[in-house]
Amino acid sequence: MDKAEQRLSQPILVVAGEASGEMYAADLVRALTDRWGYSRSCFFGCGSTHLQQEGVEILVDNCQLSVLGPFEAISHIGHFLVAFHRLVSESRRRRTKWAILVDFPDFNIPLAKKLKRQGVRVFYFVSPQLWAWRKWRVHQLRELVDKMIVILPFEKEFYAAHGMDVEYVGHPLVDKVKPSSSRSQFFEAYRLDKTYLTLSLLPGSRKREIRFNLPTMLRSARRLQWDRPAQFLVPVASPTHRDLVQSLMLSEAPDLSINIVENDTYNSIAHSTLAVVSSGTATLEAALLGTPLITVFRISVLSWIVGKYLIDVPYYSLVNLIAGEEVIPELYQEDFTEEKLYAKIHEFLTDSSQPTRVKMGLAGVRHRLGSGGAITKAAECIAAFIEHWTSAGLYEGGGGYPISSVHPGSSD
Repeated sequence: MDKAEQRLSQPILVVAGEASGEMYAADLVRALTDRWGYSRSCFFGCGSTHLQQEGVEILVDNCQLSVLGPFEAISHIGHFLVAFHRLVSESRRRRTKWAILVDFPDFNIPLAKKLKRQGVRVFYFVSPQLWAWRKWRVHQLRELVDKMIVILPFEKEFYAAHGMDVEYVGHPLVDKVKPSSSRSQFFEAYRLDKTYLTLSLLPGSRKREIRFNLPTMLRSARRLQWDRPAQFLVPVASPTHRDLVQSLMLSEAPDLSINIVENDTYNSIAHSTLAVVSSGTATLEAALLGTPLITVFRISVLSWIVGKYLIDVPYYSLVNLIAGEEVIPELYQEDFTEEKLYAKIHEFLTDSSQPTRVKMGLAGVRHRLGSGGAITKAAECIAAFIEHWTSAGLYEGGGGYPISSVHPGSSD
């Protein structure tokens, strides 16, 4: 086997602990196989359906690892430990040279430490939010990560300032987030009234988030519907989420005009006048679609208390952080009440200057997220790094342990 064939068939560990990160990881694997010729059989690790569809051998199902908040993670510690040791032992057994870790820092940073001891070179794709809290972890990453690949514009400066090899590729959502139907087609499909005010309510992607966030959204929506003709959309990602949403609707606002929209989130947001969005990736999706939004969030009291003392950012929402100013309203924890949410919605609808100002701010955020092709750029970055190390003979043939610790481009 020549060097090129060896490089394209070496085992590569991929670890994506959450759904959003797994989608990016699956796209990255597809780019590495389709565009750069890597064998699908060389990828193994932690994920679920998306990675499995790309041929990745799933050793750990990430469904058992996804939790919300530090105290909620305690109940999953057994799953974490079993998964951790399985990935470490399999990487050693397969004599793995390369690992692609995606976000999920409380699992992936300790994993990177173990992998580094085995001589594995680590790519970190989608930065953990070290710039927001527990910044001291960046010193760990500097020792453990060979290439940091980031998707938010301000992250490159942060990691570069701490001496890390970092590449900004833009945000993968730029290529994904687009409506697939016109407003007329969407309204006709869901039997919506074009003369009514239309709002999308996005309470989160996990059941726990939905239970925390949706009741307040529903009560505020009911008050708004008393004021004017209005209709509400609740996008959901699965039938199990639909059942939970229906249950909360019956208990909180049985008389509210609501359409549950399954697997059609982008059209729902794009064709709404305003969206109320649980903080996270969905806020960026709304920004890319150009729909004004109010971001909200609620977690357990203990998790919030701990977070307040650890988080050090001027804004909580990614939209405002990227903009560098308050483009959209933020209502978190004790501020996320029926009255305050209703007041923010009412202010948006009655202040004629606010929609224009918000849309201009969102356009600026879209521009900062890049022009597209983030996954292709990330795959190219990884492929070039691997090719350099393999062709330079910096690894023993098939051994998985580096002869030299020199980084690409170094003169040492």
